Amino acid sequence: MIDQVTIHQLELFLVAAKLKNFSRAADQMAISQPAFSAQIIKLEKILGTPLFERIGRKIELTETGLTFESYVQNSLSTLREGKQALDDMAKKFIGTLRIGASTTIANYVLPVVLGKYRKAYPECKVKMMVNNTGHIEQALLRSEIDMGLVEGPIQNVKRIASYLYKKDELVVVFSSKHRWRNKTKLTMEEIQKEPLIIRERGSGTRKVFTDIMDKDHAPLNIAMELGNTEAIKKSAEANIGVAVISSSSIAREIKDKTLKFARIVDHPIERRLSLILLEKKYISNPLKAFIKILDPEEKPVVKQD
Repeated sequence: MIDQVTIHQLELFLVAAKLKNFSRAADQMAISQPAFSAQIIKLEKILGTPLFERIGRKIELTETGLTFESYVQNSLSTLREGKQALDDMAKKFIGTLRIGASTTIANYVLPVVLGKYRKAYPECKVKMMVNNTGHIEQALLRSEIDMGLVEGPIQNVKRIASYLYKKDELVVVFSSKHRWRNKTKLTMEEIQKEPLIIRERGSGTRKVFTDIMDKDHAPLNIAMELGNTEAIKKSAEANIGVAVISSSSIAREIKDKTLKFARIVDHPIERRLSLILLEKKYISNPLKAFIKILDPEEKPVVKQD
């Protein structure tokens, strides 16, 4: 009976498991909800077990569904790699490159790289997931993306290979109307007393900064936690508080003189931007080409054709 299972049904199953809602999953897969539900019911009959619990409009994976999910993820990932390997054998640069990037990299570093890539390889499609470092790491482990570019340290070092992309500096930013507007250096004590606008938990930017402050036992006066750099910059411009963000994200504001920045005395905050791949990941021609354009300081080991 298992030979009756289709790849399409498995793809529908994974989308439903992720979104926990048949209607939203059907919309994402561009089919009607009745057709979507019918395929899931057919899959459950073939397997002889319910995969989802229906709780009103919401759905949850059953215990057997949870077990099946990891096998489906691995199987579809292997099939995609197999298809890409066949394309690579024919020296084709086609397919879809799935990239995950944390917010600062996605907004301020990647646009130029993606422009060069699309110009050089117009037949390759690019899908990009933007989220914090923790989410990008988990997406890589679930094979939802082919590679990640992140700002924070990786937790699952046994399954993920991390390479230095480049170094980035974090600076203290504040409104051009702030009393610090003429300062270029600040002490830890000064920063501790000031209302701080900071990224959400799970953000690489936040972790690098708070780790340094924790080492010096310096408590923070956190006034706001925001989910993206643009919101933080706007809040700092409005003089609601000060923030610690990437120097690469404030070029426009410095030029327009709406923000000023300073470094912390004796504590330059330099962080590692990392390119991450699953260990022993097959690197397709499109991914090889992207990494070449990206030009990381540490190059992943890629087998030559």
